[in-house]
This record gives sequence, C-alpha cells and structure tokens, in this order.
Amino acid sequence: MEIDTKRIAVLVEDLPPLRETISGYLKANGLRVEAASDYHSAVAILATCIPHLICLDVTLPRESGFELCEHIRRDSRLAWVPILVLSERASPEDMAYAEQVGANAYLKKPFTRERFDKYVSALLDGPNASRPSVRRLRRSERP
Repeated sequence: MEIDTKRIAVLVEDLPPLRETISGYLKANGLRVEAASDYHSAVAILATCIPHLICLDVTLPRESGFELCEHIRRDSRLAWVPILVLSERASPEDMAYAEQVGANAYLKKPFTRERFDKYVSALLDGPNASRPSVRRLRRSERP
C-alpha cells in the first residue's frame, strides 16, 4: 500500500466552479484537497483528518464560515491549523471579526492566482508563532 505524503488542504466553498478553481490552485501548490460545500460537510471531513491548511468561504448555506472558523478553533486537534478566509465581503469589520474568531488571513474575492499562492505559501511556512495574521498579510500588500 502506498502512503500519501502530500499535505492536505480542506476547502469549504459552496459554488462548484469556484470550488474547482481553488482546488486546482491548492493542488498546484502540492496539496491534496478535501472539498466541502457547507459547514456540516466540512465538519464531517475535519472529523476524519487533520489538514495542513483550511480555506473557507464566509458566505455558506445556513451556518457561516465565521461559525465554522469558531468551531475549528474550539477543536484542540485543529487549533494549530492555519485558516485562510476567502470572501467577497471585505469590510474592516468583517476582517476584524475573522481575526477575532481565529482566521490567520483574509483574502478578498476575486483574487489572482499569484495572490492566492502568496497567502498559501505564507500560511504553510514556518512555525505557528510566525504565521501571518490577517492584519500583517494585508499590511504587506500596501504600496
């Protein structure tokens, strides 16, 4: 039996075309992708694996991505896993709330492949203490 040594990403996105595109980006970054379309399917996936990265949309059917982020941070098995929020909502309040509920970074849709790869790379590299927060990644992008 061959063991899959690739790092795992859990992607939570309710729109199939976007889920497919982002999944492709993650695979190109060397990650095996487990995809979910809502809070409950994501929780089911997270009960069976501990990923190296979680990418989640804020606007999901029924429960929000913010609620999922809170759920993940309450799970001691997943407390160290970096969370990248992907959302078309990008008010300062949304970004602050994402950080408050445990997100490590917040990327506004639409985004470029280059920008997405930059965030993924920053979140996967280094120990937990050096992982960028929402604010630090946003500040690094200012001209």
